[in-house]
Amino acid sequence: MGDMITTSEQQIPLAKRIRAHIELADPITWISPAMICICGALASGTATGFQWWNGAHWGLILLGALMTGPLGTGFSQSINDYYDREIDAINDPTRPIPAGLVSLNGARANWFFLGFATFLVSLIFKDAMITALAVFGIILSVLYSMPPIKFKKNYLLGPPAVGIGYVTVSWMVGHIIFAPITWQSITVAMINGGLTAGMLVLNDIKSVEGDRQHGLKSLAVAIGVQPALLVAYTIINLCEILFLVLAVMWGNYWVAAFIAFAVIAPIYSQIKLYNDASHKNFMRYLIATNPFVALIQIVSAFLVGGYFG
Repeated sequence: MGDMITTSEQQIPLAKRIRAHIELADPITWISPAMICICGALASGTATGFQWWNGAHWGLILLGALMTGPLGTGFSQSINDYYDREIDAINDPTRPIPAGLVSLNGARANWFFLGFATFLVSLIFKDAMITALAVFGIILSVLYSMPPIKFKKNYLLGPPAVGIGYVTVSWMVGHIIFAPITWQSITVAMINGGLTAGMLVLNDIKSVEGDRQHGLKSLAVAIGVQPALLVAYTIINLCEILFLVLAVMWGNYWVAAFIAFAVIAPIYSQIKLYNDASHKNFMRYLIATNPFVALIQIVSAFLVGGYFG
């Protein structure tokens, strides 16, 4: 496909162009990986890892959050918008590329800058594992979005790729900045990645029509909306139950009780969404679930870091 933008970027006011380039990197998506990177730092523990009273440590973790959030995740979103421009023209025509606010050349420059900046920031830590994780995240983002591989086209590959790239990698980066990674931290990072994969299966439901037209085989396209909801619920609840089991095994019963409540609380909105997969019920479910998901991720970091005794 050629450059679908006929209006030159130079004809658009500078402030509007800057906003469009920021929007291309989708700032709302930066929050979760940046927060997860901080969770990984907390999981390193205060004895030999992250020390919340140490100003230099806060500088390092904010740099890690910058790398995994605005830069790394921004790269992922920008390159995804570039390769999904035809789908966005149907599902979300207000996005910067289909709206004509960013040309294809401008979009390529956007994601190249963000990817290169991610790599450069990783070098500041002077740790080969952090740089390797940053490069792995960049490659995973490319494979997720770029044809012909395009993990996003396959429901067996797309959600796990996002869970690993956004969450597992970000968590491990945060931990490794301050201390060698532990098996407990890797386990929790993987479960959190699975939780995110389940949320992505759920999220794909809202774009099922555009995905179907352009051959993106999301789970909702492959098996239908209601069966896909059941799969998403199962993945999300199973990951939360695994956290509950870990909390019990590690003797933190009040954490286990909180996670049990987090599993039970959204059940009503799950049923409502299953019976009527409308946008209103979808948003209600997200409102009921997302705060618990975020709290579980934070609590799991404190659990691994030994903050609960």
